[in-house]
Amino acid sequence: DLYKIKTDMLNAQKKKFKHDKKIGMPLVLNNYDLLPFWTRFFDSLGYEIVWSTPSTKEMYHSGQQSIPSDTACFPAKVVHGHIQQLIDKGVDVIFYPCMTYNVDEHQSDNHYNCPLVAYYPEVIAANMDFDKTKIVYPFINFDHDATFAKAIRMHFEKVGIHFSEKDIIIAKNAATNEYEAFHEQLVKEHRKAVAYARENNHPIIVLCGRPYHLDPLINHQMNQLLTQLGFVVVSEESVPRQKNHKVNVLNQWTYHARLYQAAHYVVENKDMNLIQLVSFGCGIDAITSDEVRDILKDGNKFYTQIKIDEIDNLGAAKIRLRSLKEAIGQQKGV
Repeated sequence: DLYKIKTDMLNAQKKKFKHDKKIGMPLVLNNYDLLPFWTRFFDSLGYEIVWSTPSTKEMYHSGQQSIPSDTACFPAKVVHGHIQQLIDKGVDVIFYPCMTYNVDEHQSDNHYNCPLVAYYPEVIAANMDFDKTKIVYPFINFDHDATFAKAIRMHFEKVGIHFSEKDIIIAKNAATNEYEAFHEQLVKEHRKAVAYARENNHPIIVLCGRPYHLDPLINHQMNQLLTQLGFVVVSEESVPRQKNHKVNVLNQWTYHARLYQAAHYVVENKDMNLIQLVSFGCGIDAITSDEVRDILKDGNKFYTQIKIDEIDNLGAAKIRLRSLKEAIGQQKGV
């Protein structure tokens, strides 16, 4: 279960660096992907990250009154509860940057974050009461060291924390190495899981979504339901890097490119199938789901989509997963 393995890896990463000086960060949205980067980055600058804990219903409700629009996806709405938890913990500074661009994985035409991931810190800053806690939410871009360092330095100086731009660039380089090593380890764990599945004749599911679908409140333990049914579960971000496959949509989002690559990967492996997790409020997934389905259809593979958000009753999801297992068995003639 790569979802469980990655959770364990992230928990180990959180404990890796210890310092007396602390900075709070919410474990939400793209931070599920960038946690290894930020822990190492601030370690190099002499700070330890205090991360919010994985989402719970109580946490979600604690920040619900500050959500300005109910049309946002559930993963965005839970951010308010994470920020409230950090405020309640009494952290002096919360760091939550705006990021138009993601890490460039060279798998797509561009490498944007979706607008909610990119700019939700602005929503948080405008709609939540911080009182004694300060929030630092600069616009940053990993592609340009000089502008990255300048933005970090300027915005932290506003809250009385001083970093030199030279030290920031050194920290960024160390953090990039940490991030890449973490993702290389994820790919190794993927290969181990696939080898285990093939040795023991287990079907393999690539459970696709976004990095923040690792959050147990958001994914509703869909990975556990699958392992209970006898599947070995891997994630789209653990899929070994593929050649750049042609797609029929404007491929400009990092997380979407991972979905398309994972779909092509599933087509190329007979013992794999794909399930896509989709949030009700995610407009962009209207595009990704069509494209992923078309890739799988062309490869004679099943497409299974599970819409998740504030659902409590998983009966329909369980029926769909059992139906998929039965269909896979019939296809194999079992």
